[in-house]
Amino acid sequence: VIEGRIADIRDRDRIISLMREFKPDIVFHAAALKHVPILERDWSEGVKTNIFGSVNVADAAQAAGAEAMVMISTDKAIEPVSMLGLTKRFAEMYCQALDHDLMTQSEGKPHMRLISVRFGNVLASNGSVVPKFKAQIEAGGPVTVTHPDMVRYFMTIREACDLVLTAATHAL
Repeated sequence: VIEGRIADIRDRDRIISLMREFKPDIVFHAAALKHVPILERDWSEGVKTNIFGSVNVADAAQAAGAEAMVMISTDKAIEPVSMLGLTKRFAEMYCQALDHDLMTQSEGKPHMRLISVRFGNVLASNGSVVPKFKAQIEAGGPVTVTHPDMVRYFMTIREACDLVLTAATHAL
């Protein structure tokens, strides 16, 4: 039986309540604000969702006794130059610190593991750059790339799903 709920990850009490109700073994955290130009303009909303929301999800998963949490991040977190990269990197750092603390406190006993997976360009995903490139090509070009030396790597949705599931197995 699959049962859904809707919640805002910024609502800490609601997230903790839902996690305690469902008691998930594994939490896949993919919620984020990821539209770069909008986050540059309304950066405080990105902080509230991408940072504080991620903290809420991680804390709630731990409080509910989950075995693992996989956070979906972005390649923009590698060397952040945008609010998206910055907020997602901060969320990764929180999860890394919580993972370290739980490992240190566990004294060899089972404990929740937290792991992050970074994605770049997922073909046919919501927000993919491919439709923009296609429209530029159909308009006769040019295809805009951030920098002449920029290299873009793409993966399919299936490959992205496989990456997330593989990450989850490493967290268990």
